Amino acid sequence: MRYTRYDLKRENGFKVFIVSLLMIFFLAFVIGTFVFKVIVKNTAGFSPNDIKISDSSNKYVKFVAIQGGVYKDKNNADTQKNLLSNYGVPFSVTDSDKTRVCMGIYTDKNAKGIMDSLTKKNIDNTKIVFTVHQNDLYNVELTEIINANLKILNKLSESDVKSIKTDELKKWCASLKDVKGSDNNSKLILKELKEYINKLPEEIKKTDGEQNYIYIFNILKKISSS
Repeated sequence: MRYTRYDLKRENGFKVFIVSLLMIFFLAFVIGTFVFKVIVKNTAGFSPNDIKISDSSNKYVKFVAIQGGVYKDKNNADTQKNLLSNYGVPFSVTDSDKTRVCMGIYTDKNAKGIMDSLTKKNIDNTKIVFTVHQNDLYNVELTEIINANLKILNKLSESDVKSIKTDELKKWCASLKDVKGSDNNSKLILKELKEYINKLPEEIKKTDGEQNYIYIFNILKKISSS
């Protein structure tokens, strides 16, 4: 007679995986709902009808930096930034001996419309894609915090918006419970991002947009996967 041998360790591991997966979906739902109902509703200048929360139950989320060009000559980079300032909040990052000029960071869906608009105006542009996999609770929370931050920064691109208050963003971010799990790179970056938001001024002005975009750009470089 043959007996079936159960590997309890493997079975328990599978249960832990299922519980962790359910926690990711639940946390994504709670965070997304809070961003929509609290930050979007109460931040001056936002219209809930114009906002769509990213679906963090997907296996990954994409963010796009719209690139205007890469230059060795700083004067050419500055010229491109001045041109793009007519359409949004441009920023530049140094990459080796070159300067990369970009205009904002957006969700993959929102970036397409802006790129199409620039193309119609005969302004060259390409996209830098950051793919953030939702494989643990750290990355889920990082994604939603970045998404909430970008909603504020993207709003600064509108010509009639001079500044955006950050109090609701800071309160919401501070209210998030610490994610439980093993130490990894995403955990350290999540802690850094929360501290960064906590230190934001009461208002982000249009002139502050560039430095904030640069910060988010560098965070995305750290957590994105190809």
